[in-house]
Amino acid sequence: MFKSTFKFLTLTALLACGLIAISAQAQDGEFNIEQLAGGLEPKVNINFGPAMMAGFAESMSSANPDMSSVLGGIQGLRLMVFEDLGNTAGLENAIDMAVDQLLGGGWSQALQVNEDDEQVDLYMRESGQFVTGMVLMVRESGDSVVLANIHGEMDPVLVGRIVSSGNMFESLDFDGMFDDSKGN
Repeated sequence: MFKSTFKFLTLTALLACGLIAISAQAQDGEFNIEQLAGGLEPKVNINFGPAMMAGFAESMSSANPDMSSVLGGIQGLRLMVFEDLGNTAGLENAIDMAVDQLLGGGWSQALQVNEDDEQVDLYMRESGQFVTGMVLMVRESGDSVVLANIHGEMDPVLVGRIVSSGNMFESLDFDGMFDDSKGN
């Protein structure tokens, strides 16, 4: 059950919203998640800036205009996935310090899910009518960690419209995305 919850929350955070060294950049929603890695090498490491996000927005413009608008406001996406760690205890102190810095820096905890040995935390920074940053931290069974930061101007009205439509993942083939048997 957690894996489906984990997948849903991760995809929702990444796609619906545009998808730790704390510095002055945290004021605009950008949060350096790289230092949380503690020198570990992620299995997945994505770091997209405004040009790539604009390209993604354009690719969705006719199929899903609301998603295109949300993606167009995103200035950056950073995603790091760590698997088969054996033990995430080495990351726990850095994550705890990051949480303290987020809360002390004007971020709010938007979501927390605790189930067995899994934990999902989502922090948001808001400015006026926009969400300007999101930090997602997922810890699974002491073995896997997902860290993500999305920053820019995300209109929560559009995000809500996308989520409520039930078409958030329409035209996106996650199962076949990395399937070499399709001749990609």
